[in-house]
Amino acid sequence: MNAIEQAYWQKFKAVSDIESPLFGSSWSFGATVEMADDLGQLVLEGKKTGTSSAVVFYELEGVAFPTENKVYDILLNGSNEPIAILQTKKIKRFMFNEVTEEMARLEGEGDLSIAYGQAAHRAFFKAAFTKEYLVYDEDKLALLYEEFEVVYQ
Repeated sequence: MNAIEQAYWQKFKAVSDIESPLFGSSWSFGATVEMADDLGQLVLEGKKTGTSSAVVFYELEGVAFPTENKVYDILLNGSNEPIAILQTKKIKRFMFNEVTEEMARLEGEGDLSIAYGQAAHRAFFKAAFTKEYLVYDEDKLALLYEEFEVVYQ
């Protein structure tokens, strides 16, 4: 946690009634400044309360899967500035073709449909797989879906 994130965390702790909140990590959505800003703004507006990630990237990076109701994460914008503190409330592992209408709606993007969500995620994951020299196979693409709550902004 850098100094700016630490100051944001301290402000959160000062106004929160959560006893001894446990810090998880700092992160942003997407792979570009624009995606981080756009998706972060949807979170701040209350439109985005869900997100999906490819399981393979947790495994490649050696990062633990998120946990439900345990830690608090700092959400960053495209400039790596804190914009909110989130807590993951629900986690579901599923395959790419098993996304539900509710999941698509909670992702908060586009017209909130499965078709839009899958098209956006397909483009994102294809690019991410290519960057890592991985073979993209939608039929075998395991995802981790998180529902989260903004606890501070």
